Amino acid sequence: MSIVNRAIFWFRNNLRIHDNPAFAKALEESDEVIPLYLFEDREWNTTNPRRINHFRGRFILQSLQCLQESIESMGGNLILRRGKAEEIIPAIAQEYGANTCYLENGFAYEETSSEQRLSELIHTKAYEGATLLHLDDLPFELADSPKVFTKFRKKVEENLAIRSCCQLPRKFNFLKPKKPEIPPLSHFFEETESITHTDIYRFLGGEKAADQRLQEWIWNKKGISTYKETRNHLFGSDFSSRFSPWLAQGCLSPRRIYEEIKAFERKHGSNQSTYWLFFELLWRDFFYFIARKWGPGLFQRYGTNQDKPNSPKLSDEAESFEKWKLGRTNDDFVNANMNELRHTGWMSNRGRQNVASYLIHDLGVDWRKGAQWFEENLIDYDPCSNYGNWLYLSGFGNDPRPDRKFNTQKQAEFYDPDGRYRKFWNQ
Repeated sequence: MSIVNRAIFWFRNNLRIHDNPAFAKALEESDEVIPLYLFEDREWNTTNPRRINHFRGRFILQSLQCLQESIESMGGNLILRRGKAEEIIPAIAQEYGANTCYLENGFAYEETSSEQRLSELIHTKAYEGATLLHLDDLPFELADSPKVFTKFRKKVEENLAIRSCCQLPRKFNFLKPKKPEIPPLSHFFEETESITHTDIYRFLGGEKAADQRLQEWIWNKKGISTYKETRNHLFGSDFSSRFSPWLAQGCLSPRRIYEEIKAFERKHGSNQSTYWLFFELLWRDFFYFIARKWGPGLFQRYGTNQDKPNSPKLSDEAESFEKWKLGRTNDDFVNANMNELRHTGWMSNRGRQNVASYLIHDLGVDWRKGAQWFEENLIDYDPCSNYGNWLYLSGFGNDPRPDRKFNTQKQAEFYDPDGRYRKFWNQ
């Protein structure tokens, strides 16, 4: 009687079938694969502070529904559990006779710590898959990674190596447990979406919706051809790619976007805008590798710049923070952006920089409070990009400028000259 090589595949923030190296390896090397998704306590069962709200929760549940449909079409089913990975996964392994857990490597400290704890309890195989550049293809050791993005980008571009999207093996098998019921949003949240405006762009979770957005924005509307000129706009659905929610949950891989950029350039030619989308993917990679390099330092008060003097705090920090959250400051541009975030789970890149600068430099509030508020509310939250960007603006991160403060009044005059954005979100 032969022994069945049975393995668990733990889907984390890689909720896709296409270009999923860890998933492909699990299917290739195992006789039977058991797909699993965990509603981890550290994210879904935290209330003080809360770490996820209904906008991102809905997006993840939609993504899981899409993932289950894809796996079912391939002959398998997802297992859904809620709890701690180091408790749930060994129990599932024992229940189904699995001897290995495959997963995609995380980058932020909590994720890497979870992997370490799990590896002490069950044999794990982890593979890179979240970034455009593979860790092994960087032209420097991670410990020697440049602290400033420009140096990182130049070194990478001089030795550019981007791997092709990986393919699934032709033959594979699943152990097929009972088909899961994707829990409703009300299972996790009491509140519902508060959008009442008819022209707000909504995100639908899942790999299929990501593919549709990729096709629509790059090819049908050719939004990539003018991206550099439009990316700082505030209104509408097409001034930026808006790929970030699907990237954050891994419904879309950065390598897939890169291949589409190159295909578009071959057909329509390259320009500053097509390059700029690639440039933004490099920024994302930069923050991911910084997170892996600095570990818990990414989340500490002085971040990666321990020698920088701390800015003075105001005595009314708690009151100032509350007004900032609710869009009740003395700045109507900041308020408009914060109201958009609260009502939609989304804010433009231009808006994020302004509200972060205002909280840190005008209100004197600890940058970590703002980062945590974004963590709870953003539909496209990921720890590396979020905390990396907040550190960058605080002066405790990867920024050569000593004080990156935005003049929000001038920014409003330039990016919202007719006041339409402010009027819309401050009504």
